Amino acid sequence: MKRRFTTLTALLIAMLLVVALLAACAQEAPAPTEPEPEAPTTEAPPEDTAPPADGNFANVTTQTPVDPIGAEPTRANTLIVGYQVAAVGDFIPGFSIGIYDQTIWYLLRNHSGTVQLRDAAGEIYINPTIVADYTVEDDAAGNRTYTFELNRDLRWSDGTALTAFDFVTSVLWRASPQWNVEAGAGWNADQFMELLGWEAYQSGETEYFEGVRMIDDFTFALTINAEELPFFYELNIVATYPDPAHVWMPGVNIITNENGSRFSESIQDQAHNVAANFRHAPTVTAGPYTFVSFENNIVTLQRNTAFSGDTQGRMPTIDFIQQIEVSDETDVDQLFAGEVDILPDELEAAKIERVLANPDFSTHEYLRFGYGVVNFQFYGDTLPSTDVNVRWALAHLMDRQAVLDAVLGGRGSLIDTEASPGQWMWQARGAEAISAMRPIALSIESANYFLDQTEWIFEADGTTPFDPEQANAQGTYLRHNAAGEPLIWRNGAANPAVGDAIEIETVSNAAMAGMQFTSEFVDWVTVVEPNMNSPWDLSEDELIFSSFSMGWGFTAVFDPFQNYHSRWNGTAQNPAFSDAVLDDAMERIRNSDPDDFNGFLDAWFDYVVRFNEVLPALPLYNNMWMDLYNPRVQGMEVISDLANWAHSITQLSLT
Repeated sequence: MKRRFTTLTALLIAMLLVVALLAACAQEAPAPTEPEPEAPTTEAPPEDTAPPADGNFANVTTQTPVDPIGAEPTRANTLIVGYQVAAVGDFIPGFSIGIYDQTIWYLLRNHSGTVQLRDAAGEIYINPTIVADYTVEDDAAGNRTYTFELNRDLRWSDGTALTAFDFVTSVLWRASPQWNVEAGAGWNADQFMELLGWEAYQSGETEYFEGVRMIDDFTFALTINAEELPFFYELNIVATYPDPAHVWMPGVNIITNENGSRFSESIQDQAHNVAANFRHAPTVTAGPYTFVSFENNIVTLQRNTAFSGDTQGRMPTIDFIQQIEVSDETDVDQLFAGEVDILPDELEAAKIERVLANPDFSTHEYLRFGYGVVNFQFYGDTLPSTDVNVRWALAHLMDRQAVLDAVLGGRGSLIDTEASPGQWMWQARGAEAISAMRPIALSIESANYFLDQTEWIFEADGTTPFDPEQANAQGTYLRHNAAGEPLIWRNGAANPAVGDAIEIETVSNAAMAGMQFTSEFVDWVTVVEPNMNSPWDLSEDELIFSSFSMGWGFTAVFDPFQNYHSRWNGTAQNPAFSDAVLDDAMERIRNSDPDDFNGFLDAWFDYVVRFNEVLPALPLYNNMWMDLYNPRVQGMEVISDLANWAHSITQLSLT
């Protein structure tokens, strides 16, 4: 029985409103919306792809020659993209990586999955380039099985056939206890958690993953646990990408029977090898590009001639891509000198104005699907950020409007919760949410009110009550706790310009409330690891930052459960934050029926209002992104925050 995923139609209607908003905000025509493709029907599998009698599927390694690219990298055939932060070197999913690494693995694997999760319109649909046909059936217990039949001409970049074996390998691999040990701190430990039998498999209780079945070389099935249904973004549960089984685990087979699927042997050694080696140099890929090297903070990629095309069948035309680290002080000069072609995601007004004033270069502006934010550290008992009253005090001491003006030059707006004007939910009920939330505004009086409800209510002797009237902008009179410890807040800034503005607009205000505030640049690698993702690796003397200012991006699938739910306490996803009311709202968001938009919106409304109340992070601003680029790059107008340059690479070209 074919079952249409009905949420998609309604989402498309909602996202058309968002596209209209983008046009209004950016004052330019929106990128064309791609319709949901119909899954074509293919012929029955040939006899030689029938499942083996013993249910033991061998690793398929049939190769066909791959045409060489026939070129060497030159300035003419190479797209150079500059970021102010270097890539970490984690080029496969499953590790604590940032956007600078994610852009690389988008290029290495994008468009090779069963489901397209992210396009210019924010639509979610079955990928017809990969999937020839699919069915959806419910059993008597209410479990729901998606059966995917793959197209038969798919290949890895080395010419090896890309089959169901690679998709089933990916699910078994990424949900396995061995991989989650290697990935570290339970990063992405929730992947495929909605599938039947996940908990028993992921914990190591059983070798079989019940909800995963390989049927033949081109067909596999994933079964969603009835207990996880309904699920608003249901199709996201079965969004699966292939992993190169013939490279990661040669000789290891998959056994499928009435119990589900498992590997024929332990993959502990293979998982360790991937984490130690292929993680940094993924030699075989299925996306539009293949990995060449990562040296001197430069990632070099080459066009994959075995790529099957994006969801519309489009192929990349740019032979080579280099992603490089550029200086915050000279990046625009490097653009003007021809050393870089694109400076993506720019928000600093001064840089944007320089490029706008130069007729030889171009800009592309679009609404950011995310926000600037100060993320708080909740791990450990010694940091003031663990107290919600101190967090609210800081919110009233930071002049966010001045930060926005200084950095963005007016290209943005303040936001008091985790939301973006580009989200269809905000379009529907954002105004109502604003009226229900506590406004975040500069107020030293309000800051003192909140701080008076904390342990920092004394002078340096730990007994004399703190007197707000004695506080001064020089910070010579601070709040202390009973142990005589001063109230000190240190912020780590991933972006120097934003960090400097935050410090300038907060230091004296904080001092007037008895808080010592500082902000300093911290490189992105250090922010992510270990500070945000594994703070337990830090000693008490090293655990010094209460917050990190950075950017936060949303996707078409809004599921904050992945970031703030207390289920993930002690993992990289959520080391220590916990709030029962927010937990309930997050659970209702994901477990709304796909057709129940009002139920989803009610849960979302409760979430954003509670987020504002407990502040697991301090929202700074929404803003427009501006890509600065050399007009030799054609096609930049299709880019949006849901489909950046890496997602849109098949539509870009060089002249």
